[in-house]
Amino acid sequence: MGTQYSTDVRFNHNMGLLETLSFQGEGVGAALYVAAIVTGYLPIAVLGIAFVLGAVVVLRAHLGQPTRGWRALSRLRTAWVSRGTLVISGFVGFSMLAVAAVYIGFLRPFQTLLATAALVFAVPVIVYAGMLLRSMRAIRLWRGLSVPLSFSAHSAATALAFACLLVPRLAAESTSMQWLRPSAIGALAIAAVMSVVHLLLIEPSAGTQASLRRLLQGDLRGKFIGGAGMIGLLIPLIGLMGSWLLSAGLGTEMTRAMLAVVALLRLYGDFAYRYSIVLAGAYEPIFPAQPNRPFPDHQRSEVVIRGA
Repeated sequence: MGTQYSTDVRFNHNMGLLETLSFQGEGVGAALYVAAIVTGYLPIAVLGIAFVLGAVVVLRAHLGQPTRGWRALSRLRTAWVSRGTLVISGFVGFSMLAVAAVYIGFLRPFQTLLATAALVFAVPVIVYAGMLLRSMRAIRLWRGLSVPLSFSAHSAATALAFACLLVPRLAAESTSMQWLRPSAIGALAIAAVMSVVHLLLIEPSAGTQASLRRLLQGDLRGKFIGGAGMIGLLIPLIGLMGSWLLSAGLGTEMTRAMLAVVALLRLYGDFAYRYSIVLAGAYEPIFPAQPNRPFPDHQRSEVVIRGA
């Protein structure tokens, strides 16, 4: 009988593609609902609910036995999974009723109340993914408030990019929504700043050094710098600024085409950022690396303690 202890950094393998899609769907969907309340444009709310429902379906299908999902509510005091299940369920329930109240007569008097309740639940849904990762203390890359703040900033930037595309009459003659594109530009800038701040504030350790090397120099470099940074932040920022400042010369059709490209690139960049952070999470080694010796990226040594 043997017990093995890893003396090297071990990257997260418990979460990956499907969990990242779920995190993105929940955060962006709830942010879209907030944007719908602010703009008063119902189709954005419907899209936001669809995003969240899609996230729930993806994660439940991945976990297996979705009929037992109610058990996730059993640890509300200690587990973010339980809290997330509660706030997501509350958001979906109230938001769907609020939308239904537009068309169903007996619900109409309660529409404002239902929409407000959904809005209250939307805020914790936006921060849930980041708080869930933060609660996993064994991975220092995810510690602190930088992860929930950066994930929330990316959700807001993606939601506002879609709002710019979907809200009608964003041309120069519209005065009621002239704030929308500047807000989206600001949200993109904040998301970029929070992404950098997150990396600057992480605790120095063998695990975080390995995470940074993987993000900035290793196999995740293309997705993190190219996908999240260039495709997801820089190009949408240029596109939004161009469509805003040059909208009179571009014309309505060209402007909306640019906004469609911005929204799609932003959606991919949002995913690339979260996926990179999830995969780069590294558990600390049991035995620290020797002083003045670079910690290996891919080699792994093991001490085998054998017992009876």
